[in-house]
Amino acid sequence: MKAFDFNILTTVNILFYSRIAISLIGGFVLLLFWEQEQKINSMSNGIILIGILFFALLCGLFGVTLLKRIIIPRSKYPLVLNLLCNMKGLGKPDYYGSLKFDLNNIIKDNKLNLTLFYINNNQYPILKFDNNKITYYTQEYDWETFNWNYKVIPQGKNGKEILAFEAINQNNTKIKDNIEFEKINARENEILLLFIIHDLVFGKKTSFYY
Repeated sequence: MKAFDFNILTTVNILFYSRIAISLIGGFVLLLFWEQEQKINSMSNGIILIGILFFALLCGLFGVTLLKRIIIPRSKYPLVLNLLCNMKGLGKPDYYGSLKFDLNNIIKDNKLNLTLFYINNNQYPILKFDNNKITYYTQEYDWETFNWNYKVIPQGKNGKEILAFEAINQNNTKIKDNIEFEKINARENEILLLFIIHDLVFGKKTSFYY
């Protein structure tokens, strides 16, 4: 039995909030030290605060990287979890873990939905994963011709997640389009996880480039 038996999406959320917590703790500790010691009176408060912010970000980066190296090797699907963390910018990129996993088991263990619906209409399927085929709206593509690129476009506080792709549809026509995550009714990171596992099994292993 693995030491950490959380599903992949839960583990990514734990690492995400751990990074925030570590950054806040690191920044708070340095701020307390600065206030008590007051050793750098010649520098402006603005520069010092920027330094504290930078230190806090470094704490978050190295702290979550250390947590990854503790948690991921003990998880059930280390490579998949690694790649999802890399794509979400959690810690330094790592690429260890076996490519050999059962697709049906990972779908079952993580309770993934293979058919995802439009956010404003739960009766309208918008994205479907069917082994070596993927359907977006009415267009069906084979993973062997599916080239994709995950992006986060700045928009307000959170940013807009999209997956830009180019592929050949069922009519042998080359299609370029964007999959906008905000239009799809899915759990956080579920769409990206579905793309990673299907691409590892049937596609070009694009997630290794992140």
